[in-house]
Amino acid sequence: MRTLIFLLIAFPVIAFSRTTLFQVTSCLKITNTAGVLHPAAQVDFVEMYLDSANSLRQQGRFEDALHLYQKVIEIQPANDQAYIGCMGMNFELGRVEEGLKVIDQWIEQNPDNSQAWLYKAFAEAETGHSETSLTAFDNLIRLKPEEASYQIGRGQMLYELKRFDEALEAFGKALDIDPSRADVWGMKASTLSKLGRFDEAFVSIGKAIEIFPDDPTNIYNRACIYSLKGDKANALADLKKAIGLEASFKEYARTDADFTDLYDDEEFKNLTK
Repeated sequence: MRTLIFLLIAFPVIAFSRTTLFQVTSCLKITNTAGVLHPAAQVDFVEMYLDSANSLRQQGRFEDALHLYQKVIEIQPANDQAYIGCMGMNFELGRVEEGLKVIDQWIEQNPDNSQAWLYKAFAEAETGHSETSLTAFDNLIRLKPEEASYQIGRGQMLYELKRFDEALEAFGKALDIDPSRADVWGMKASTLSKLGRFDEAFVSIGKAIEIFPDDPTNIYNRACIYSLKGDKANALADLKKAIGLEASFKEYARTDADFTDLYDDEEFKNLTK
């Protein structure tokens, strides 16, 4: 079955502003003397630091940009953009653990900052830390229980951890909030299939296809469910339709364990060659 595609929620991005070379150079010089400035005067430089850091990042000068983001955090420990920039620079430099520590520092400053928890949820998931990402989604749900996307993220992490009963519950809650999500009906169908509840899976995937009839992923996943249930004819019919809409499924199906019983079937071979 086509596995769940994580990050269905758009990952937040940093908005960068342009600065002149004079501003960048001046700000870099200022950082060498900022320690002797009055705190009130330092605050006046925050925007300049941020603009310069963003420009340096665009130039690929990640170490210099990181230094300026860190300077902003020293002046304004609750500045969200500085934490996002600092995290991003560490990731760009391959310092993943340092980047994750920046997010933890950000959350420590404000445990109820949903933006910080969202970055943590995605960053931990991207680095393969599903359990920690799950905890972050739990906190997001604590802060905004009626946000469907957080339930979806939680369900995806539970699915990755093979905690299918809990994943099913999370997807159900997301659909209670927003029943128009074809993708989530598909996720629910995939989860039901993992639990061997094929009849319910067909109902769920049917909802997804009803909402978005030409989505090849849902048609492909229905083919998987048919195959797992032993319905060869319908499995091949749906697989053919999915491949007709999206040719990349041809290669994907070739090694998909859901089609194990069809590997030696001549029609399957012709469809996927």
